[in-house]
Amino acid sequence: MYQRKITPLIQSLLLVTLFSSGLMAAACSAESSNTPILSNQSTPAEIYELGLAYYEGNSVPQDYEKSFSLFKRAADQDYAPAKYDLGTMYYEGIAVEKDYKKAFKWFQQAANQGYSKAQFNLGVMYHEGITVEKDDLKTFKWLQRSANQGDADAQHHIGVMYHEGIGVEQDYKKAMQWYTKAADQGLDVAQFNIGDLYEHGYGVPQDYDKAFEWYKKAADQGNQEASNRIGRLVMNGKIDDKDIVIYSTQETGLTLGDIEKMSQ
Repeated sequence: MYQRKITPLIQSLLLVTLFSSGLMAAACSAESSNTPILSNQSTPAEIYELGLAYYEGNSVPQDYEKSFSLFKRAADQDYAPAKYDLGTMYYEGIAVEKDYKKAFKWFQQAANQGYSKAQFNLGVMYHEGITVEKDDLKTFKWLQRSANQGDADAQHHIGVMYHEGIGVEQDYKKAMQWYTKAADQGLDVAQFNIGDLYEHGYGVPQDYDKAFEWYKKAADQGNQEASNRIGRLVMNGKIDDKDIVIYSTQETGLTLGDIEKMSQ
């Protein structure tokens, strides 16, 4: 099962995002169109797959209540992905009344079994103080466990914590290391933040050309703030390239040269 990237919750003055809300929105997707038929000998994985099928309406009518019931059945047999999805359904209020305490319980169980996305979500809940007291140390602990398993969002957020000194001593070099791990997986906000480090010379020699390179990677994915930073670099005379395309939410496709002519 693949969990889609979640939407931004908090914005930092220097960075694009810090943590995320929603935790997971409609992120269950069945891996196969062949719906399993259950028997008394069905494994937790098979029960879970049928739950995914009902969640997505894949080969069967979409039915969140049946999905929840099947996830619960698999979770009761200690299947971590099912525990995670139960937590999500409680967090989002899907087929059940929204209940953050129950969401936290199921996320915690899955996280303790090493499930990366659940570890990430626990970090978010500790950061936001959702049903628990805010705790930067526990936030860092759970995000780092997820990040160490290769979760790009967690890697990025660990970078943010080092960048801003949240729960840890500020360390721009470590921020760069974690941003790079996430950026190498194509995460645009991490690419943007690497550009930010180069633009301001935080932990690295100030280098506007490298800042541009990283901003462009993010802008090519539709990151509007990265596009704005590119424009600012050119307008301030930090880089000079009239062929740079300005991306916008309106997708105008104007180059910086076009904009300069319009302003004359």
